[in-house]
Amino acid sequence: MLAFVILGVALPAAPAHAGATVCAQDGVARLCATAQEVQDVTGINYDVTQQDGLGSYQIHYVDLNSGFTSLPQNVGPLQYQQHGFGTLFGDLGHCFRVVLTSEAGTSLDVEPVCP
Repeated sequence: MLAFVILGVALPAAPAHAGATVCAQDGVARLCATAQEVQDVTGINYDVTQQDGLGSYQIHYVDLNSGFTSLPQNVGPLQYQQHGFGTLFGDLGHCFRVVLTSEAGTSLDVEPVCP
């Protein structure tokens, strides 16, 4: 792991994925997420695109640092090529797995989503 030295203090290097938009798709939906620090929390912005038919989903995150799982939020119903988007909020400086679950029970996830 690389480290930066400022005034004799070694700081860990930011992960290569920090602030990056992470996407995944399964043919029916596409999920993209990015994270940024917002005051005293991490804002996890997500965008769900319906790629086939009609779909309704729930979205939540799993904190990769603590294992905490957020309460799910509803996304949709979405029609073909429609977007659903929003923001989840997690602990400052943590990384997350964002999980999109369909009514049919399938799931699509992206990770790591880090500020």
